[in-house]
Amino acid sequence: MAKQVDSAFDRLLDQGVAAGSITDLLSVGFSRSEVDSREAETMARAILRRYDRLVGLQHASYDELKDLTGLDRFEVLRAQALMELGRKFAGANIGDHEEVELPEDVYQRLRHLKDEKREHFQVILLDARNKIQRIAPIHIGTLTMSVVGPREVFREAVRESACSIIVAHNHPSGDPTPSPEDIDVTKKLVEVGQMLDIPLIDHIIIGYDKFTSFAKMGLL
Repeated sequence: MAKQVDSAFDRLLDQGVAAGSITDLLSVGFSRSEVDSREAETMARAILRRYDRLVGLQHASYDELKDLTGLDRFEVLRAQALMELGRKFAGANIGDHEEVELPEDVYQRLRHLKDEKREHFQVILLDARNKIQRIAPIHIGTLTMSVVGPREVFREAVRESACSIIVAHNHPSGDPTPSPEDIDVTKKLVEVGQMLDIPLIDHIIIGYDKFTSFAKMGLL
C-alpha cells in the first residue's frame, strides 16, 4: 500500500527537497513546525499570488513578508536568510582556486548580483595560472572614481600577491551596457595595473541574464 503523504513537510521528507515544488519549499520555509507546515501551504499560495516570480519574492521587504505571513520577526528574518543563502549558492558554480578561462566563467560565479537593487563592485584576484585566489567586495553603490579608486582595488591585489585581477559589478537596471563612469574607472585601473605589474585583464558588467566583457569589446 502506498505511503500517505499529505503535507509539504511529508512530501519533502519522503521525496527529498530537490524534488519539492516551489509551494512545498515555501510552505516548509515559512512554517513554524512540522504540524504548522499544513497551514503554511495556504500561506505559500498567497505569497506566490502576491509575487508571481521568485525574483519578486526575494525583493519583498521584511515588513511586507511579516504582514503577509503573520510570522514573528525571527521567523521572517530566518526565511529571508535562507532565501539569500540559496541565491548566493546559485552563483557559486566556480569555486575558489578554479581557473578562469572565459568571461562567462566570471559571469557564472557572480550572476547572483543581477538581482541586486544597488551596484556591487568586486575584484577577483588571480594567481599565475588564472586561478581564483579570492573575490573581494570593494563597494556597494553608484560607481564613480571618488568611491572606487585604484587604491581600494589594488590594496587587495597586493595583499594577496595576485598576479592579475578582474573587476566586476552589476547594473540594477538589467542593461550591462558600460556607462561613461564605468569606462573612466576601467581606464584608470588599467593604468595603475600596468604600473604595479598587476594587470587588469577584464571588467565584467552583469545585467539581467546577460553581461558585458570589456576585454571582448576591446575596451582594455
